[in-house]
Amino acid sequence: MDALSRRTLLKGLSAAAVAGAAGSALGCSAKTTTGTSGRIGADILPTFAQAGNAEPALKSAHPLGMSGYFEYPPNPVAAVSTPPLSGGQISALTYTFDPVAPGKSDNPLWQEVDKRLGGKLDITYAPAADYAQRFATTVAGGDLPDLVSIYGSVQQLPALLKAKFTDLTEYLSGDAIKDYPNLAGLSTDSWRKTVYGNALWGVPIARVPIPGVAWIRADLVAGSGLPAQPKDIGEFKALLKGLTNERKSRWACGDPGGTLTMITAALGIPGNWIEDGGKFASNIELEAYEKALADTRELADAGVFHPDGLVASNNQRNDWFTNGTTPIVFGGYAGWSKYEMWGAEVPGFKLGSLAMFGYDASSKPLHPRGSAAQAFTAVTQAEPGRIREVLRVLDWLAAPFGSSEYLLRSFGIERQTFRFEGRDPIVNSRGQNLRLVPFGYVCGPTQAIYDPGRRDVAQARFDYQEAALPILAPDPTQGLYSQTDAAKGLQLGKDLTDARNGILAGRAPVSSWKAAVTKWRNGGGDQIRAEYEQAFSEAGPK
Repeated sequence: MDALSRRTLLKGLSAAAVAGAAGSALGCSAKTTTGTSGRIGADILPTFAQAGNAEPALKSAHPLGMSGYFEYPPNPVAAVSTPPLSGGQISALTYTFDPVAPGKSDNPLWQEVDKRLGGKLDITYAPAADYAQRFATTVAGGDLPDLVSIYGSVQQLPALLKAKFTDLTEYLSGDAIKDYPNLAGLSTDSWRKTVYGNALWGVPIARVPIPGVAWIRADLVAGSGLPAQPKDIGEFKALLKGLTNERKSRWACGDPGGTLTMITAALGIPGNWIEDGGKFASNIELEAYEKALADTRELADAGVFHPDGLVASNNQRNDWFTNGTTPIVFGGYAGWSKYEMWGAEVPGFKLGSLAMFGYDASSKPLHPRGSAAQAFTAVTQAEPGRIREVLRVLDWLAAPFGSSEYLLRSFGIERQTFRFEGRDPIVNSRGQNLRLVPFGYVCGPTQAIYDPGRRDVAQARFDYQEAALPILAPDPTQGLYSQTDAAKGLQLGKDLTDARNGILAGRAPVSSWKAAVTKWRNGGGDQIRAEYEQAFSEAGPK
C-alpha cells in the first residue's frame, strides 16, 4: 500500500468528480485486462507470470484483484539470488507523497538496500505536487539520470520518449520479460500505461484501479435507524439528510463533488470517455450527468454539505470526518489504513464504507475507474549492457510480498526499525522515518493487501475490492495519447470544476451546465476527442 501523506491522500478527487476531460487515478496488479479498448497488441505487452509463492489468506476472484494476507510469511528468502550490480551506481529521479526521508548517510535502511543491490542506488525526488517542474528542469538540462519517473501530464510525451529514453520492447515484450521474473508479475493492464507508438517505454508503477472510496463513520450511523448501506438514490438522500444536524454543527459530508461522483456512479455513467464504434463522447455531455448535478444541487439546498465544503482542503475534510463533524468523506482507496490510524484515538470510532448502489431498481451502477499504473519509469538511452543492468535493479525493486527484499524495503531491519509480533513486522518510530525513501516510486512489486496486526482492516479492504472490481467503468483511452489533453486538460478540468461549484453553491442554475460543456468543447474538448478518435483508428483492431 502507498504510504500517502495526509495532505495528498485525497489529491485530485474533488476535481475528478467532474469526470471531465482531465481525470487521472490509481491502479493495481492482475493477470489480464478488463474494460479496455483492446487497441494495444498482445505481442507488445509482456507475458504475465505470477511472481513469488506467498500463499494468500484472501484470494481475489477477479483478475485485477490484489491478494490479501493476515501475516508475513515465515522465513522470507530473497527473490533475486544474485545482486543485480557489481559495484557502480544507478541514479533515479522520482516523486513522493511523503515527507523527506533521512539521507543515505543517516539511513541504515537505504544503506542495506545498496548492500543487497551490490552497488549504489541514488534517488533524487520531489513532492508529487512539485514534480512536473523538477521533471521539466531536469529534461531541459539534458543530464538525465538512468531512471526517470513519467508522472502526470507530459506535453509531447511520445516525441520526448523517442528522443531521450529507451524503447524497451525488445527487452520486455512477450517472453523477453522472463529475464526479469519479478517485473513479469506486474499486471498486464499496468503495462498499457507505458505503450506509445506500439512500443514499450518503461516499467509501470502498478496499482489497483480503484481510485476512491466513500467512507462513513459507522459508529455514528449505528442505532440511528438510517440506511447504513443505501440501496438506491432515495435511501442515499435519506442517509445524508438524516446525518445532518446544523444545530449540533454536524453535516453529512464535506465534499459535494464526491457526492456527485456517487450519484453519477449510481446512474451508471462511465468515467471520462465513452467509445462506441470508434466515436468518443465525454460523460459530461450526457443528459444523465446533468441529472446527477440536479440531484446533488437538491442535497446542497437541503444543507447536507459543510458550509465550507467547496473551498476546504483535503486536510480539513479529513479532520471533519475524524472528529465527527462530517460522518462521510471521500478518499483514496490506497489510504484505507490512514483513516483507521487517524480514528484510533477517537472513542468508539468505527470505519465503514459505502458500496456503489443503483439509482433505482432499473439502474446498474458503475464504480469509477482509476489507472492500473500511477506512473511509469523510463530508462535513459544507453548501450544494451547498461540497460540490462538497470532493468535488473528494477526487477530487484519489484521483488514481491513475502520476499526478504520486500520486507527490507517496506519495514526495514529487524531490531533497528521493526520487531516481529508473532509474524507481523511492527515498525517503530525510527523505522517510520527511515522507510520513507521512495523506492516504490522508482519501481515496486505487485501490490498486496496487508495491514500488520489488523486482520479486520485487511478483510475490509479486500471485501471492498471484490465488490468494486466487477463494476469498474471501462477506459477506452488506454494506449492512446492526446497532445491537447496534455497541454490543456488541467485547465479545462478546472473550468468545469468552477462551473460545477457555481451550480452546487447556488450561484448558477443547473441549466447553465450546457454552456460550460459548450465552452469545454470549443476550448479544446472537441480537439481532444478528435485526437483520441484518430489514435484509436490508427491503432487498428487488436
